Amino acid sequence: MKKHILASVFSVCVFGGLTGCAATLVEHNNIESVNSTLDVNALAYVDPFIGTGGHGHTFPGAVVPFGMVQLSPDNPSKGWDWTSGYNYSDNQLLGFSHTHLSGTGVGDLLDVLVMPFRGDYQTRRENKLKRVVSEYSHADETASAGFYQVGLPREKVNAELTATQRSGVHRYTYSGKEDAKVLIDLGYAQNFDKSVATFMRVLDDHTLVGYRISTGWTDFQPVYFIAQFNQPFSHQFYKEGEAQSGPFINTEKSEVVLNFGDIANQPLVTKVGISYVSIDGAKQNLATEVPNFDFDNVKQQAEMLWAKQLGKFKVTDSNEQAKRKFYTALYHSFLAPQTFNDVNGSYFGADGSAHNSQDFKRYSLFSLWDTFRALHPLLTISNGDRVDDMVSSMMAFYDETGLLPSWDLMANETDVMIGYHAVPVIVDAYFKGLTTVNPEQLLKALKASAMQERFGIDLFAKYGYVPSDLEVEAVSKTLEYAFDDWAIARLAKALNKDADYQYFSQRAQSYKTLFDKQTGFMRGKTATGDWVKNFSPTHVDHRTTDYTEANAWQYTWFVPHDVNGLMALFGGEDPFIAKLDTLFEMDSFMEGDVSPDISGLIGQYAHGNEPVHHVPYMYSLTSQKWKGEQRIKQIRDTMYRDNPDGLSGNDDVGQMSAWYVFSAMGFYPLNPADGQYVLGTPQFEQVDIQLPESKTFTVKRVISGQKAGAYVKQATLNGKPVNMNTISHKDVMKGGELIFTF
Repeated sequence: MKKHILASVFSVCVFGGLTGCAATLVEHNNIESVNSTLDVNALAYVDPFIGTGGHGHTFPGAVVPFGMVQLSPDNPSKGWDWTSGYNYSDNQLLGFSHTHLSGTGVGDLLDVLVMPFRGDYQTRRENKLKRVVSEYSHADETASAGFYQVGLPREKVNAELTATQRSGVHRYTYSGKEDAKVLIDLGYAQNFDKSVATFMRVLDDHTLVGYRISTGWTDFQPVYFIAQFNQPFSHQFYKEGEAQSGPFINTEKSEVVLNFGDIANQPLVTKVGISYVSIDGAKQNLATEVPNFDFDNVKQQAEMLWAKQLGKFKVTDSNEQAKRKFYTALYHSFLAPQTFNDVNGSYFGADGSAHNSQDFKRYSLFSLWDTFRALHPLLTISNGDRVDDMVSSMMAFYDETGLLPSWDLMANETDVMIGYHAVPVIVDAYFKGLTTVNPEQLLKALKASAMQERFGIDLFAKYGYVPSDLEVEAVSKTLEYAFDDWAIARLAKALNKDADYQYFSQRAQSYKTLFDKQTGFMRGKTATGDWVKNFSPTHVDHRTTDYTEANAWQYTWFVPHDVNGLMALFGGEDPFIAKLDTLFEMDSFMEGDVSPDISGLIGQYAHGNEPVHHVPYMYSLTSQKWKGEQRIKQIRDTMYRDNPDGLSGNDDVGQMSAWYVFSAMGFYPLNPADGQYVLGTPQFEQVDIQLPESKTFTVKRVISGQKAGAYVKQATLNGKPVNMNTISHKDVMKGGELIFTF
């Protein structure tokens, strides 16, 4: 099947790619559509370098909110911490590619590499990397929302980057009289990625088109592009460094060197449009979004789009460091899901075919094992107008494959993590009134994911849990399937589907079968019902354990849909709290094959990975809420810092950042599909959230008396005491005032 698709793409690429349907204007960077009077103060607090060091795996380059293009610098990969293409510890540049992943634990993309350079190309490749490499200094490197700049002394060039939704714009200012050159390398790949077919053709002395088809984490990923320059060039094609003749090149790995001659102090502007459908789509995207070579205007458009997005949250506080962390966390939260359709509505489907929709905008990059927890609930507040398109995108994925996405990367199902977490995202959107998709169709799709016969889901249905002797990660899978099934039951009940409600409600209680009262942990069972032997709650094995990127200490708490039921298993509130206390206070030592994902440790709590993100908020549902406040503040202060090594673990496409955004405001979606937010402790004097219909939801921190206490004494919503330490999504979206009194 894959060979057939590849052959089909070969045949259409040369003739312009998969043809699109009638054009229609969809969202793009149009400065007139953005209020030019926006307060841009928030932009001053965004530092794209935060998270680019250590295990953060973010990138510093130019991008707009939810953009298809992420134009960013690439370093030579030195291991896992270079999965975004960049790590702040490095100072070697390979070029600027147009697609990047933010905060993932697996690397891919890095498509259409562009590198300004000087000298003979073949000579410059005479190094162990077989690539043009140029050193730079962080002292001559800057980044802000929608903009990136770096000086390259060896090349005598200053490089500036900005972006629109579907295009990247470069400005290279060369000095000196040596010929100015630009390399475009389609064979370039790092991490798991590998090019399998590339094509380039020079249309005229200002224009180049082509495509790159790759495999790796994504099984099949076509990217089409057009590159236009404001100055004429001569060109030479290469195949892995060997010069090639002819008007075009079509091979597994290809490069082209463009020579612009002596253009000292004459800025070379390059604009590159991409499409996942066709070269014609890339042409139309570029013509629509970047009709001229005005770099500064495109940069201003990008900044205004970020000002509009980030300006939905206004912080009043004197803590400048905390504001940098907050607005950068917001910035990272709004990088994905990514726009995936062309301006005419065409998109590359999960079935390997081109589609066109005038009814919704297609999104991709759904890191759902991570983002269902806090990122998607945040988007229901900040970008409710996008949620229906995201639900429709997941439903289109279902129509194309028969299943909802689990971890969708450029219309490829990676199956990299467990659970079927499109379910809580869709159910949450339905109950918040943010999707117009027929609920009967939604339920049908949810059930299809829950009734698969793989990943132990069939075993889960048969045994009432996933047996450890029949499936890896059995405990984690049981717990996450139970939560997803709770969400399905909730929708079934609303639709009066009693049989479905009863069935999935029963499955949602399956977590109880794996709780070992003797040890006080969620523990693996065999198919015969026996506990797995040689149990140790601190043991980790990244490949064969019962737990996904975690141990029993970290996964025992994953019952967000039934905290009271979990508390009862422990024997009541007091032993429940005592166990929580021990989690945070005990030694951090773990035995076995400890995954680097398990980071950001406070005791056995591992904030650098997602399974425990809700745990501090469990205290809020007890009589000792203050203990949770203590831990929330500790996590905010120690696991988030305003420097490149500022994240305690992978940002995971915004989930780590979304946790901080909620926790700095003072509330969090402990159960991300029940429409409730559990109260924590606010970091700022005041946060104003701008909502639709000119409404505002304000969160205030108020000091009673002459001196503030360490913990919240009372919380009021619109003057009335908050009961049960929770507020609803409806409460937030009505607008009003939440006051925490210390």
